[in-house]
Amino acid sequence: MNIIGCYPYEYGWIAERAGCEITPSFQAIKASDAKGRIHGMVGYSNWTANSVVMHIALENPACLRRLLRVAFSYPFVDVGRNVAIATVREKNERSMRLCEHVGFREAYRVKDGIAIGEDLVIFEMRSENCRWIEKRKAA
Repeated sequence: MNIIGCYPYEYGWIAERAGCEITPSFQAIKASDAKGRIHGMVGYSNWTANSVVMHIALENPACLRRLLRVAFSYPFVDVGRNVAIATVREKNERSMRLCEHVGFREAYRVKDGIAIGEDLVIFEMRSENCRWIEKRKAA
């Protein structure tokens, strides 16, 4: 499984599966096999000076562990952001479990944020709490 950056023409793959909006600053990485078939993708949008919104979609859950090391290293280590945010529909139990499994914690619920009777759940992960990146030692 190769973990590499995506071309903009590939962004539709994650938009279709994760329901994210492709904006001009959108970026993504993918897990693909030797034949180029995409097994998973992590997208990044809504960049601020200190945070980014992450989107995850998987066709093959087996690629998750390998994908996550690069997925969190990119915003936290390479780009220097300190907070990753994920937004999930409360009725999407699978995505809620995935967020918690990889280390996001629920930060806030927007009551009726999706529709009347369905909350929007906002998760956060801070770089100092991310187990997927190598911690740098203080000098």
